[in-house]
Amino acid sequence: MKRRRSFFILGGMNIPTVEEKLINILNESGILGVDDILYKYNGVELDISVQQIPVIIKLLTNNNISIYSVYEIYDPEF
Repeated sequence: MKRRRSFFILGGMNIPTVEEKLINILNESGILGVDDILYKYNGVELDISVQQIPVIIKLLTNNNISIYSVYEIYDPEF
């Protein structure tokens, strides 16, 4: 499976408890490695396959993390 950088815009990233919760959820998921995750001020960028997006959405929504948008990062090299 080809991995691509996908960005999830999330609600509440300005609240420290939400950010800590997100970090714990993603680190304990067993789906992602530390190098696959980049936290940003308004969400998280993940290096994942397209097939993993629904799994990540389910993981976040089951843990009451608000998702506003999901999109693939544009890379002009492809």
